[in-house]
Amino acid sequence: MFSMIEILGIICMGILFVDSEPLVKLKRLIGFKEEEYFYWGEPKKFIYRLLTCIMCSTFWIGLIITGNLYVAAITSVSADIINKIMMRL
Repeated sequence: MFSMIEILGIICMGILFVDSEPLVKLKRLIGFKEEEYFYWGEPKKFIYRLLTCIMCSTFWIGLIITGNLYVAAITSVSADIINKIMMRL
């Protein structure tokens, strides 16, 4: 079983993966620029959503780290809730 600290760590990793400035700049460097979104084909749009969606990114990070579908789902939804609260502050 996973401790609360490990689950919170996965949540934080998911939020940082999507919102941290160095990773946003890295995503732009490899070609995922928000202003060009409407000119892309469907495969690139799909990858862009995976890289910029809190729930998507945290789900896959949680699934890879834990190997547990339920923990991945809990971390995904929790990361989205925490991110929405942080955006209000």
